[in-house]
Amino acid sequence: MEFKQLPPLATWPRLISQNAQRWQKPISEGLTLLLLVASAWTLGKMVWFILAEQTQVPAWSPTLSGLKADRQPLDISVLQKGELFGVFTEPKEAPAVEQPVVVDAPKTRLSLVLSGVVASNDAQKSLAVIANRGVQATYGINEVIEGTQAKLKAVMPDRVIISNSGRDETLMLEGLDYSAPSATPVANTVRPTSNQPNAAPQFEGKVDAIREAIARNPQEIFQYVRLSQVKRDDKVLGYRVSPGKDPVLFESIGLQDGDMAVALNGLDLTDPNVMNTLFQSMNDMTEMNLTVERDGQQHDVYIQF
Repeated sequence: MEFKQLPPLATWPRLISQNAQRWQKPISEGLTLLLLVASAWTLGKMVWFILAEQTQVPAWSPTLSGLKADRQPLDISVLQKGELFGVFTEPKEAPAVEQPVVVDAPKTRLSLVLSGVVASNDAQKSLAVIANRGVQATYGINEVIEGTQAKLKAVMPDRVIISNSGRDETLMLEGLDYSAPSATPVANTVRPTSNQPNAAPQFEGKVDAIREAIARNPQEIFQYVRLSQVKRDDKVLGYRVSPGKDPVLFESIGLQDGDMAVALNGLDLTDPNVMNTLFQSMNDMTEMNLTVERDGQQHDVYIQF
């Protein structure tokens, strides 16, 4: 076996330079081909990745097996009628419990003046004329006294019982001193207040029905015609008239809201003490002749019961 002798080490750089020029072209072509293959592979992967994202996968849906297409819906009417949670009932308001009237109630501290009373066995017809700060008005049972929070609760011949913030108090008739009660209350039942006019429609026969009610009890007139005392410098000028619980009678006899009554059946209403005389003679009246002032002139209004 024959071995070639290696060239001297000093000649290696020259030999490498000569051989490099000979192998340069094949190496360059090989590297270029390798780069092209790598580029093509990378481009193919990118295209495949994009196409894979655009491919839509169908949504999964369960396979219905053994179910009939014409299956009827669930009927819950039986459950609804079963009243599983009980039957709802509207709560009923408890009836108002009437509080008894304290007939020996203490004297009221309110600055009120009881000018007159119309006592009756029928609570609907009992009235009281009460003045507050010089303004006098007629009140029925359970009506709130103007300018206060107290309301009329019971009427006696010489006094009235008022309810002031839930406390019964006594208001004596003007000129009388407070004493033990001399009579039982004639009115202590609950009824709707009538201090607001009831705008009921007029119809034939309604006025006649009101007249018949007044004929049975003339004091009923003050439920339909209100009187409020008018004073100037402590002098009574008369009584301002206004419609009561039903304006039908008020309008039918020709009265106007704001008229001032100065005389009634010949009695001078400017007399501070005339109301007591008037109330005492009311039950015997069959007619009423009321003189009112309107726009500076006097007009007579005739009312036959």
